[in-house]
Amino acid sequence: MRKTVIILSIFALVSQNIYSQNKKYEAEKVAITDFLIRHIDFYYVDLSAREAADELNAFAKKVFAKQYTADQIPDLITQALQLLYQNSVGMFEDTPHTIYATTMRSICFLALAFLTDELRYPTFLTDARNTLSNIEFANGRMLLIVNLVELYRELSHEFVVKRYIERLISQYQDDLKNREKYIHDEIFIAEYREILSNIAKSLR
Repeated sequence: MRKTVIILSIFALVSQNIYSQNKKYEAEKVAITDFLIRHIDFYYVDLSAREAADELNAFAKKVFAKQYTADQIPDLITQALQLLYQNSVGMFEDTPHTIYATTMRSICFLALAFLTDELRYPTFLTDARNTLSNIEFANGRMLLIVNLVELYRELSHEFVVKRYIERLISQYQDDLKNREKYIHDEIFIAEYREILSNIAKSLR
């Protein structure tokens, strides 16, 4: 009987620790999703493409806000892949449409990274970064957003490795420092910096 009580007590303690770990960074994750919802919007001056941009903006916000149930995720993944296909026309010239299509594709990959499981999301994050590398300018803002999606997924792990998160924070702070001079949005920069700073403090 005593052995059973001890085993149950250990199980309860371990379960509590896992639950606490899962919930520990909820405030930081909410801050990230709030930021993504506010800043993911992509506007295109061409009126013929404005509707497609608005559709993708609304879809991305729905994904980041988690306005869906678990059983709706497969349909959302299908929708993200359809949007990716619609924006997969290749362009060789360095034109505004190239920037538009490339950014739209990266948003599709970010939505997929947000929706998919632990084994698949790193691939979609890599795809988002590789897609953005096709435009050497006008991509700094989106690359910083990719970093935040990765940070969100890492903080969502059942067991968060603090040293790894610390390395990511340091890397992302350097990325911000290198790219902020090309981003003409002081609110974006200030909020981004604050998120990284707050997460770094929560790790101490």
